[in-house]
Amino acid sequence: MIDICVDEAYAFDYHSIFHLKYNENYIPKSSIEIISKKIIDQIGNNLFIEIINSQEYKNLYEANKKTFDAVDKAKTNQVTAKYVDQCNYGRMIAKKDLQKKFFNTELIEKKIGYTNE
Repeated sequence: MIDICVDEAYAFDYHSIFHLKYNENYIPKSSIEIISKKIIDQIGNNLFIEIINSQEYKNLYEANKKTFDAVDKAKTNQVTAKYVDQCNYGRMIAKKDLQKKFFNTELIEKKIGYTNE
């Protein structure tokens, strides 16, 4: 495994993707436990629990679910590429909200092709 420096919300985005995959029975629980431990080691258990139970994390999880569903539907042309992009942009907004609330900083990551980024 490689550890890299990322925005905190990026780490929680990654966590929420694994959380979603675990809930959909694509990966074992141990996969998400590894990620949780890495995050907890860096921010502490109390803040981790606060974030995981927050509306911002729930919004991020739902944005990822919506994006995953859109990508699956796009494979059979049930949705447009524009719709998939809109879902992915919603995911970016959810990450920004989580970052701002819990870490009071802006994301380093910037979404290309949007005027308000």
